[in-house]
Amino acid sequence: MTRLKAITPMQRADVPEVAALFQRVFRKGAAPSAEFLLYFEESFFGSPLHSEAEGSLVHRDPDGAIDSALLVIPMQVRANGHVLTGRLMSNYMTDPAKRTRGGADMVLTIRARNQAFCFSDSANPLSADHWKAVGGHVLPIQSLDWRHVLRPAGWFATRAAARLPPQLARLASLLAKPIDAALRRLMPSLVPPDGQGAAISRADFIAAAPSLVERFAVHPVWSAPELGWMLDMAALNTITGPLTLRQVRDENGTLAGCSVFYARPGGVAHVLNILACRGREGAIIADLLAHADAIGCVGVQGMAQPFLMEALCRRKGVSFVPRGFYCISTRDPAIVDAAQRGDVYLGGLLGEDWSRLVTDFHD
Repeated sequence: MTRLKAITPMQRADVPEVAALFQRVFRKGAAPSAEFLLYFEESFFGSPLHSEAEGSLVHRDPDGAIDSALLVIPMQVRANGHVLTGRLMSNYMTDPAKRTRGGADMVLTIRARNQAFCFSDSANPLSADHWKAVGGHVLPIQSLDWRHVLRPAGWFATRAAARLPPQLARLASLLAKPIDAALRRLMPSLVPPDGQGAAISRADFIAAAPSLVERFAVHPVWSAPELGWMLDMAALNTITGPLTLRQVRDENGTLAGCSVFYARPGGVAHVLNILACRGREGAIIADLLAHADAIGCVGVQGMAQPFLMEALCRRKGVSFVPRGFYCISTRDPAIVDAAQRGDVYLGGLLGEDWSRLVTDFHD
């Protein structure tokens, strides 16, 4: 009982200590910068849905120091007609310099019988085993990324850049351009789809997005305040390019769907979300690929989802690779059934692919 009382909701005053623990566990241990502390606090306290009941947890040792933490972002979902607050399990960590049961105790807090709905979209194999041990489930399709290579030499140069010295990385990038130019004669530019693809404003996207996911038994609510906050946070993550919002309309001007992604010339476009009316998934994917190709991206990559699989598999050049396990935990068997049938909309903005804590602050 004493151990359980050591677990308490994280407070804003805990941010410096928890941020330092994050740096020791997931980075090289440098002291958190002022920018990191501000972003960390906004990530876990800034959501319009934040409350202590649905927020992050910390565990303190007998001396009162935080030795473990479970970072949580609340996200509202509608499940079989009922609105509930889901919990994105962002990071689970224990102090590597201490022997503590705090981490093990906090794992027990995600037991299925205690959860309306909680999830993680990037669990490693050990974490996935923990989820299953407490009654959770792994979703195999959402545990994959799909890829489409547009410029093969540039793609491989980009993938190798992180492992090469800067001068060699620049040389590889320069050499890739004429190679891809020659290959382009054999791989012509992608033709845009019949629909009308164009940018969509932030306000129009916020208005349109909820209706595009309503067909799923489990889907994000995406109220205007929450979705606005998510887009603002996503826009801060510019490692792979600026956040881009696009729409596709049919010949009558009716909205067929939207896409949300990061893209810049010479880089890999990273897809957060594809939203589509039923049967129009292929048109949204085609517009996304054509746009990425036109601006000079070397490839496109995003989370696989059951409703996208047929459209993706109909395209030449699409492949699938593991991305990290997508895990859910819930006491509601109807949600489990919907997830296993693929009747769920998860990932992207309903996840943490947008977070700078995933891609940034690497010293």
